[in-house]
Amino acid sequence: MSIISGCNFKRFEQKKYFCESNKLDIELIDILETRSIKKSYLTIKGKEYLANIDTINNKEINLTFNEINIKINLESDEISATNNKNIFFLNCEKSNFNI
Repeated sequence: MSIISGCNFKRFEQKKYFCESNKLDIELIDILETRSIKKSYLTIKGKEYLANIDTINNKEINLTFNEINIKINLESDEISATNNKNIFFLNCEKSNFNI
């Protein structure tokens, strides 16, 4: 029996969501996580912007950028974005990278 089998030694994780054309022009959602750093970037119309991570846990990630609030459900991979009381569902392909 292995003693370390239940431990998480992941030092780096990157989640990328490549999004189909949408009304908010979000092309890519990029989330980087290390033990001490959590950063998120949005690519909109070919330009990269730093987004705020409001919450991040095993179930969901909530991001904000300007007036856009993005919610990523990690269990269903459903991504919704709200902007000025409008809600948009983004169709994105997920890519994960761990070290």
